[in-house]
Amino acid sequence: MNVLSDYFKINKVYNCLVVKINPTYLILSVSGVNGICHISEVSDYKVNNLNDFFKEGNEYDFILIKLDEEKNLYNFSYKRINPKLLKHHNKIIPTTSGFEKLYNNTLDKLYKEDK
Repeated sequence: MNVLSDYFKINKVYNCLVVKINPTYLILSVSGVNGICHISEVSDYKVNNLNDFFKEGNEYDFILIKLDEEKNLYNFSYKRINPKLLKHHNKIIPTTSGFEKLYNNTLDKLYKEDK
């Protein structure tokens, strides 16, 4: 039985130490195991420099998204547990009353500004 497979679970949050910051990924350490967090897993928005988010030697929460113990690969994500770093593509859905109230309110404001 592998002790690591008992400890590490996909979609579980771990407090990881940032060991090294590279231009496109972080090297993390948790419970004596090294993992990575690719720059694409930091934010949906453009990240120019990982140093803007992290500091070597500090600990941050990450979620484990991929685990391959045979290849010793542990991939983590930061953005998946930080919703403010995600882009939301919500469509505007009209309510049962439709957009009429908004339209009328907008016309009222435009009419008042003209006076």
